[in-house]
Amino acid sequence: MDRELRQWAERLRERAEAEGLSFPPVLFEEVTPEEMAMLAAYGGFPRRYPHWRWGSEYLRYRETYRYGLGRIYELVVNTHPVQAYLLRGNTPLAQKLVMAHVYGHADFFHHNLAFKPIPKDMLSEMAHHATYVEKAMERHGAKAVEEFLDLALSLENLIDPHAPYIQRPQEEEEEKAPERLRVRPYLDPFVNPPPEFPKEAEEGAKPKPLPPKPTRDILGFLARHAPLAPWQKGILEIIREESLYYVPQAATKILNEGWATYWHTRLLLPLLTPEEAVEFAELQAGLLAPHGLNPYRLGYLLLQEVEERYNKGRFGPEYEALPLGEKLLYERPTGEGRRKLFQVRTLHTDLSFLEEFLTPEFALRQRLLSPEDLETFPQAKKALLFRLTNAGYPIVELLDANYQNRGELLLVHAYEGVELDLKKTQAVLENLHRLWGRPVHLKTVVGGKERLLSAGA
Repeated sequence: MDRELRQWAERLRERAEAEGLSFPPVLFEEVTPEEMAMLAAYGGFPRRYPHWRWGSEYLRYRETYRYGLGRIYELVVNTHPVQAYLLRGNTPLAQKLVMAHVYGHADFFHHNLAFKPIPKDMLSEMAHHATYVEKAMERHGAKAVEEFLDLALSLENLIDPHAPYIQRPQEEEEEKAPERLRVRPYLDPFVNPPPEFPKEAEEGAKPKPLPPKPTRDILGFLARHAPLAPWQKGILEIIREESLYYVPQAATKILNEGWATYWHTRLLLPLLTPEEAVEFAELQAGLLAPHGLNPYRLGYLLLQEVEERYNKGRFGPEYEALPLGEKLLYERPTGEGRRKLFQVRTLHTDLSFLEEFLTPEFALRQRLLSPEDLETFPQAKKALLFRLTNAGYPIVELLDANYQNRGELLLVHAYEGVELDLKKTQAVLENLHRLWGRPVHLKTVVGGKERLLSAGA
């Protein structure tokens, strides 16, 4: 990064801190389009375990840039220090905008409660994962490991997204057991004795429930209890750990991007020359274009709405009791907007953010719907929240690992009016069967009726 950009990085950092943002050190690095495509394919990390999916993603990003269909202006990673990449070849103003945007992300990573339990040493941890898989390939053969990775990655969403925040009773019991050594999860199979595989109970005996309570952490359960080799269990734990790392990013995409956009606008715009202001407007218009569900646009506009509402006193019982028409004109200046913004940044995920602040008044002001369509707003909002729940994936729990006293898995789909894709579901069940070694069953609803889907039965 040249001297001028370093000076701008320092200048923007000072402005950010003066405005009340705080964050760990931020390291900026300029990279070529090829390097940016590789980093984007790797999820922002310079090294990942070997797998064909990274190559596929790399080609997609590279060709998108090559044919002018899209450009990755920046990439920022939730680590300590925060690692950020700038695309070489961007205009000076674009680089300034990106750096200001990154400081917004860095502040969000540092303060938002969803990120608190997420490890900040993932640069080195991803490298450890890569080494682990590479050594497994050397010992057990590249083909065997690649096939198992394909199997494990097809199940990467069968995790409990709340696992980093809540210690489950069964986990507490395992951690208190004196014979178990505390190590990284993917190393656990090598240093701790494997838990006993469920056996058929004697006739008339009551088998001990496994798991003790229904769990969404199916991948973690398989890593502890499936009849697999230690290296295979280690890979399952690696996939689980990496999936959990990305959970808060998926859960805060709208709020996080809105926060970074709000702050790059506030930090940079007062420093621009008239010529730069024109280029800034063009970049901002592209970023906030109203296409589909644009997280930058929705997050930014909604944060502006929150600031305006709380500056003008549009909150509280008196305000909520007003008819919609009067709400649009109500004003009781309080100057509470900035304080509320920082509170929102700390406490909310996308679901709670939209549930609380995506209101009919906002939709009317932003012309997201017309007064004639106002009655459709509750249904539209409900559909959006449903789409964001669990990152859009079905919610599935493991009920019983000894179903009908035969050591079979029984899962249940939390049906909320949307049926599963039966072809994809059957493929997942087949892969679960391959890992578990015994039949796998899933309770769901098809055509309005309860059905039991099975694999291996």
